[in-house]
Amino acid sequence: MIDYFFISNDGLQKNKQQANWLAVTDPTEAEKEQLVVDYELPRNFFSFGQDYSNVSFFKKYQTDDKKSLCLMLFIDIQSIHRPESLSSTVTIFLTSDILITVSEKSLIDQVLNMFKTKIFTKAGLILHTLQVINEHYLAFLKEQRKTIEEISYGTTRGSNKNILEKATDTEKNLVYIDNLLKEQRKTVTQLLESKLVYSDRDLAIELELQTKQATTSVQIYREMLSSISGLIDSMMDNRLNQLMKFLNTASLLLALPTLIFSLWGINTGGLLWRDSELGSFLVVLLALIVSIVSGIYLFRKDYNA
Repeated sequence: MIDYFFISNDGLQKNKQQANWLAVTDPTEAEKEQLVVDYELPRNFFSFGQDYSNVSFFKKYQTDDKKSLCLMLFIDIQSIHRPESLSSTVTIFLTSDILITVSEKSLIDQVLNMFKTKIFTKAGLILHTLQVINEHYLAFLKEQRKTIEEISYGTTRGSNKNILEKATDTEKNLVYIDNLLKEQRKTVTQLLESKLVYSDRDLAIELELQTKQATTSVQIYREMLSSISGLIDSMMDNRLNQLMKFLNTASLLLALPTLIFSLWGINTGGLLWRDSELGSFLVVLLALIVSIVSGIYLFRKDYNA
């Protein structure tokens, strides 16, 4: 599907005859071939987003006839819950005459809904598109902040399997987004340093701050999660130590009556209470008293002192 727009000082309007922006979404093979022929696009232009789904790219070229063109790739996330499986690439082809974007229709619709009345240049359209993409990242990071707070609250009530799984999934998502943002920030910097956006400097500065906010936030959240993960590990180690202390104490308490019963089981003379009718009861009572006294001593002993 191809939507034709005309961008001018009067704003953005749909116009197929004078179109200088082609918004391409899910193009057919026939449409791809026609665009390649009409606008001298690279033959693999429409496969860039599929072959290099996690790559951001900015490059200016000059054709044999001295015509300048620019090729850009940006990464958008379509879901704040499953960013890795639901990310998409926005491919942009720009010349002095035409701007061609290949993206999901939902992204274009969102750009038009939010900024249609503010688009007066092709560079402005690109910058506003990047603003929307950054908003998706910021929305994702805001959701991760809530998740980190839930994990932090969960650790105060004791770590469990659900908390550990949530921490692992959050860490995986943050690592993925962190790398995407680092890659994309380089591309955005190249774009902002080029002459393409000179007429939209105020918007470019806002975009640069927005991009920096996203990259800084993901670093902060990763460090917060790392700190909480360290706390969870310490709590698990402490629980394991307490369990081992209990098991060792229990083993010792069981060993004491076993030793006493073994001594009184020696088939030789001279043992205390050997000929008493209450001998067995007294031996059991002795073993019980020794176990109780030892247990009280062991459980009260502070091993951290």
